[in-house]
Amino acid sequence: MMTHHSRTRFLFTLLSWASMASWFIPASQGVGPSIKAKVRLLRDLPLGLYESENLPPARKRDRTLIEMSLSIRSVDLDFASGTFKTDGWMSLQWSDPRYQWDPSQYDDIESIPLPFSKAWAPEVILHNSVEERFVYRQVGLVKHNGDFDYIISIHTKSACEPNFTDFPFGVQFCQLKFGSWINEQYKVEYRIAENRSMAIAWDDFSSPTGWGLLTTNAHLESRLYPLFQEPSPIVVYDFAIQKDFHFDSSTGNMWQRNDTTRAQRGDQREF
Repeated sequence: MMTHHSRTRFLFTLLSWASMASWFIPASQGVGPSIKAKVRLLRDLPLGLYESENLPPARKRDRTLIEMSLSIRSVDLDFASGTFKTDGWMSLQWSDPRYQWDPSQYDDIESIPLPFSKAWAPEVILHNSVEERFVYRQVGLVKHNGDFDYIISIHTKSACEPNFTDFPFGVQFCQLKFGSWINEQYKVEYRIAENRSMAIAWDDFSSPTGWGLLTTNAHLESRLYPLFQEPSPIVVYDFAIQKDFHFDSSTGNMWQRNDTTRAQRGDQREF
């Protein structure tokens, strides 16, 4: 069975190849749906997706709920600077009934890529970041039923206070706190993925710097932003990590953690 991480990676790869293929495959070969049908679909979709005026999602229920999930490939913690680094994917999913269509009316087109230069997209910021930029690549599509899938390649650097007990093999607790400054004006809220088992995945996790993931968790917190009267929810991801080995570049020595010390010295914490 394909895991959530594998599905995310597959979708990202598929969309990337589809975008490149569209430049090299001559229309005369008849590959894919009719160009005329695609142009007609783009013309018929609401303004804001392919026009210059960007529109936020509709507010049928007062607020649009966007489900957020993470897939983590690697983590690292710099003890000297207290910088927690992660690499992986972020997935955002939401629905907007304004973008529904009947595929049979458009040469069986069931989805189209999102044009990020013009389309409205949710803003995401990392509240405890030490480096503002963390989004490096993004792909997405809208399906004929109005569902949006938005996948972001992330490389985060956030603040995390190191635990020097049993250094360097003590258990470390770090967090990623995601939210938005401007989504409040659009009546948009982030939520943890409804299927909690998909909220944070680490199927393909590996760490060349010796870190191991002990456990993860996701929960919501409220934060009051400047200029807004009511608090907004932010999504918080908790990580408990521990070194399996440690290399000291100054001396060239390497230490292996003794398994008997694994999270047994008062370092365990309930998320």
